[in-house]
Amino acid sequence: MTTLPRISVVIPVYNALPYVEETFRAVLRQTVPDWELILVDNGSTDGSSPLLRRLVEAVNDPRVRIVTNAVTLPAPENWNVGLRHARCEYLKLICADDIPTDDCLERQARVLNDHPKVSVVAGARIIINSRGRVMFRRSGIRRTGIHPGRDMIRRCIMSGTNIIGDPVNVMWRRSAMEKVGFFDPTVVYCTDIEYWLRLMSVGDLFYDTQPVGYYRIHAKAAATGLAGVTVRDFLHTARLQEARGSVSLSKLDLRIIATKSRFKSLLRQMIYRLLG
Repeated sequence: MTTLPRISVVIPVYNALPYVEETFRAVLRQTVPDWELILVDNGSTDGSSPLLRRLVEAVNDPRVRIVTNAVTLPAPENWNVGLRHARCEYLKLICADDIPTDDCLERQARVLNDHPKVSVVAGARIIINSRGRVMFRRSGIRRTGIHPGRDMIRRCIMSGTNIIGDPVNVMWRRSAMEKVGFFDPTVVYCTDIEYWLRLMSVGDLFYDTQPVGYYRIHAKAAATGLAGVTVRDFLHTARLQEARGSVSLSKLDLRIIATKSRFKSLLRQMIYRLLG
């Protein structure tokens, strides 16, 4: 009888030719072997699709497989395709231009093994530019350890930004996903943080202030050009959690959230332009 690995890694790929091979090989370098890798080909037009086939054929590894979409899907729906093909106990999504550290899977899976009440584990990230140059380190939370999920929902929403981290820095339990569902396609920009908030509604967060991944900023990154929708989308995210009963927000809270979100979005766009 074949035993499934513990960790499903999903890499959604759309027009990521300059970066996807580096991301692919970073998964192969992981310090634990018990993972599966699902590459979701979302109809790229830049040569990513034949590159994926060459990479998979070259490694000839039964842990690696390609899922090809019949049509190009919006990002949240494409992410969900990968999750629906994932079979393992722990789940991780890595955007095709980001890079996990070599020990990322081992460290995060160990946390989930050791702490059954933790539904999602995240860590700090190192920001790199289009050429892979390290720009700075980012840790949205200052203390390593377990943070009560319900408390963190309000803290994250009131921050006006994603303090948990990007998909490359996060891993979660299948059992939590089965309770809260998949990524919400109505959320355009805050797709990831909206999902982390839902995961924290059914368990705690473990945060590691040591980096577990490299997040790449560049001119073609998905976040570029979305400054105009950020505030609206973050408020939508906040109201979704309120509708779920995970948080209570006053009119003053919503004004504070909007102000912080607007400022941090403008700052983020400036950083992308200057450093990407």
